[in-house]
Amino acid sequence: MQVLQGRWDAVFSQHRHVFWPGRSAHQAVAKAQKHIAEGRRWVVDLDLEKFFDRVNHDKLMAAVARRVADKRVLKLIRAFLTAGVMENGLVGPVDEGTPQAVRSGSEQEPGCQNGL
Repeated sequence: MQVLQGRWDAVFSQHRHVFWPGRSAHQAVAKAQKHIAEGRRWVVDLDLEKFFDRVNHDKLMAAVARRVADKRVLKLIRAFLTAGVMENGLVGPVDEGTPQAVRSGSEQEPGCQNGL
């Protein structure tokens, strides 16, 4: 997935902080405080609870396919999405949601989130 990161990063807001390399929630709060001190009246913080648990695989794959033409890569991403979830030592199937991947370092990033 990290191979695709460069292809996707450019389409997202540069004001994003959480799950972005070298940025943190603490930096986001500091920037919000700076904006308020500069006279801005609005700061928006958005956290979509359970969003990545409910991602529709077909819609995600359609969005990814608009940017990725290589069928092998699309097949790999689909396999990643449908690999299953291990609970109590047993792997169960999944038909929605994205697996959680760990980015280098200590931050965790929901897998495939940039495709939406």
